[in-house]
Amino acid sequence: MFPPFHIFKVQSDGTLRWAEAAADVEQAKARAKALQVSSPGEYVISSLTGEKISIKSASKQVVFQIGYDEKDLNARADLFRRVGHQVISVLDNEAAKHALRSIEKVDVFVVGHTAPEQTRKEMVDWLKANFPNLKIVALIPSANRQLPRADYNIVLNDWDEWLSLLAAATS
Repeated sequence: MFPPFHIFKVQSDGTLRWAEAAADVEQAKARAKALQVSSPGEYVISSLTGEKISIKSASKQVVFQIGYDEKDLNARADLFRRVGHQVISVLDNEAAKHALRSIEKVDVFVVGHTAPEQTRKEMVDWLKANFPNLKIVALIPSANRQLPRADYNIVLNDWDEWLSLLAAATS
């Protein structure tokens, strides 16, 4: 007897490609989500009665980070990717302004900590003026050096707080 649930991957042209079968709907949903890890996209679970359930990949939140030290920028980008974000990184304020002319989607901005405070403040002010509805996370070297217009000021090495606030800012 054939298993009652079949999992199909939706191809770019809209056709379905069979991936595997499952004994029950919960197992089929779990398998579809597992398949998305190695092959992102939409999956359809079909029962023998013709019922269909669509399982879509959650879209990744886009983190746009402005850094002032390439090593720090790359380390943060790796961290953001490991927790499921898409990352766009630029190396100074002018590069950020230029890049943002052609980028369609950003969910949250991150401003690095290594530039002089005035440089970082200018970037936060520019982001607030040009993207008033998006959240800005400022990394700060210590709690007493906050950037007033940033939505969140996070002490640089407090990664637990940082990641929880990043999740809040992108939701």
